[in-house]
Amino acid sequence: MRAELGDFAAAVSLVEQGLEHAPHEVSLRAAGAAYRTRLSGSSDDLRALIALAPELTNTSYRDLLIDYACAGPGLPRRVVAKARRVRES
Repeated sequence: MRAELGDFAAAVSLVEQGLEHAPHEVSLRAAGAAYRTRLSGSSDDLRALIALAPELTNTSYRDLLIDYACAGPGLPRRVVAKARRVRES
């Protein structure tokens, strides 16, 4: 919900709380990577999302996370293009 409102700092915080209880939950890990990418423009987090994306069974959610992440500031075009290719597959 926080991400939908554009509050990516709060979204990251909530994901971190969830990961304390379920550290291996792929949806939480992917969401955290996406929200951190959107918040800070971290290409490392975008690469982490790309790596996790094939494990997400809900493709609509995967695509939403990729869209959030690709709107992050200052991301390298090549990494964004790779993320968008994952979204299109």
